[in-house]
Amino acid sequence: MTSLAGAGESRDWARPLQAAQIAPRQVLDELMYALDTTSIIAITDRRGIITHVNDRFCEISRYSREELLGQTHRIVSSGRHSKEFFKEMWRTIGRGEVWKNEICNRAKDGSEYWVDTTIIPLLDEQGKPARYVAIRTEETARHLAEEQVRRLAYTDSVTGLVNRESMLRTISTAVESGSGKDFNAFVSISVDELSVVNDAFGFEAGDRLLLEASKRLHAIEGERAHVGRIGSNTFGVLLPNLGADCREAESACLALIRRMLETLSGPLELGSGVVIDVSASVGYVLWIGADAGAGSEQEEASGCSANEFIVTDDPHEVVKCSEIARKRARREGGPHRLRQFQQRMLHEARDRVRLISELHRGIEKGELQLFAQPIVDRDRRVIGEEGLIRWFSSELGTVAPDEFIPLAEQTGVIVEIGDWVLEEACRTLARWSSDPARDGLTFSVNLSERQLRVDGFADRVREAIKRHGVPPGRLTLELTESVLHTDLERTVGMLAVLRTQGVQSSLDDFGTGYSSLSYLQQLPVQQLKIDRSFVSSVVDDVQAAAIAQTIVWLGRTFKLQIVAEGVETEEQFEKLREIGVDAFQGYLFGRPRPVRDSLVSV
Repeated sequence: MTSLAGAGESRDWARPLQAAQIAPRQVLDELMYALDTTSIIAITDRRGIITHVNDRFCEISRYSREELLGQTHRIVSSGRHSKEFFKEMWRTIGRGEVWKNEICNRAKDGSEYWVDTTIIPLLDEQGKPARYVAIRTEETARHLAEEQVRRLAYTDSVTGLVNRESMLRTISTAVESGSGKDFNAFVSISVDELSVVNDAFGFEAGDRLLLEASKRLHAIEGERAHVGRIGSNTFGVLLPNLGADCREAESACLALIRRMLETLSGPLELGSGVVIDVSASVGYVLWIGADAGAGSEQEEASGCSANEFIVTDDPHEVVKCSEIARKRARREGGPHRLRQFQQRMLHEARDRVRLISELHRGIEKGELQLFAQPIVDRDRRVIGEEGLIRWFSSELGTVAPDEFIPLAEQTGVIVEIGDWVLEEACRTLARWSSDPARDGLTFSVNLSERQLRVDGFADRVREAIKRHGVPPGRLTLELTESVLHTDLERTVGMLAVLRTQGVQSSLDDFGTGYSSLSYLQQLPVQQLKIDRSFVSSVVDDVQAAAIAQTIVWLGRTFKLQIVAEGVETEEQFEKLREIGVDAFQGYLFGRPRPVRDSLVSV
């Protein structure tokens, strides 16, 4: 006797039907009637040949009943599922057990639809499947919604590339599926003009820049290269399984990087006639799975030193190391901004984090001190001082300015430091104004690019002068030429406003930039400082002397005071006096010392 039965509860459900001696056809008819109006129904024989379909099956599959009967379900196969998926299904129902899962089918018109499927074996008197009833409910809308969620979760909305999270998963998969001995490479590449484009033309133009860059990079994606967007202006490229030889893996990676740079470089049209030249910074890391081990044997086998690759299974570590190399490449600049990650970079990055953390604490604890170095005239009389920042850390000891100032610039802490220096300078000038021996001295402080970009900077200077009662003409702000490249018009306007408040300005390190002359006609500065690189060789180097002489002539033309910095010998002093320099600064006249200890004569 044929019965409706399956595994577990399905068999329990069948027993009352058998006990009541209900005919199988009657059971099937009642079941079909109950489900026919709401579900997609198909019945097959034991070989999977379709013997019955309801109207709902025909409707969703777009096939007529005549086209479906006598066929197997391959007629609606989408190809999305693996052979193993269907083998497992047949193993389950072949044992007389109910199988349940979701299947993606393809309709006659090519469209796909998802169905939640339950297949119930109908057993014969020997307990073996004689027929199968497939009951389905459509889940297409839910699947589309879930696919949209997955797409949003793992795809970048601007470029359509996989996002950072998806790239991390891909790296993990590469680790799991690799041989364990092969090197892999990961490349981080940034489009360095993005922030400038966003500021100048808006975020829509920035998105077009990213989209075009992603198209160019996507063109190189293939079997060995996987491209994604891993940051606001950064793309990542994974090259898995490059072989067990480190040098060969590095060569393959560098070949890809050359292709990427060739693809990205050159003019790029952003619409509305806007064309920019794209530049990039690139960092890359070679890595091998932890199972491969490390040490001298691994180094000898790979052909690279341990400093040139990392051993890890952590995708976050891989991306982090490539980003450290990329940021180093961008920070160091140059025409070829490309760096390979090396272990020392990680140590240096950690040292930088510690240094900036200690710098914050040092500011709070009052560990910064303002030093001053005298500026003298041609008769060695002190006419002013330059303020120089020093840091005496309770944790790190004395930290050199060239160690913490660049870091303060990069992190923005320089703004806070600059405000403190300005206050100290104004406080010092206020004290000097009541001392007849010092009331005519000037005090110079260096100005950073970040300070200039802060809204209301001129107001802050004006308020500090007013608060401390600084006499006009005593405070001097020193700017380097690099500051002027940011926004010359805004800088000129700001210096002009400050000039009306009695604040003077000086152009430091003059002669080291290629476009200094063009600024002299626009900048309302009162002083030029000859860079120490020319001063150090002015006695023995005819060219250095000629440059110093030219700067003096320019100063005379524009009615500017000329100061030579870094004067260390009497010979230099005499040569610079002969050339016509107005004022001098350097170890010959005094080393930097705390402002409270500054003298009025040398």
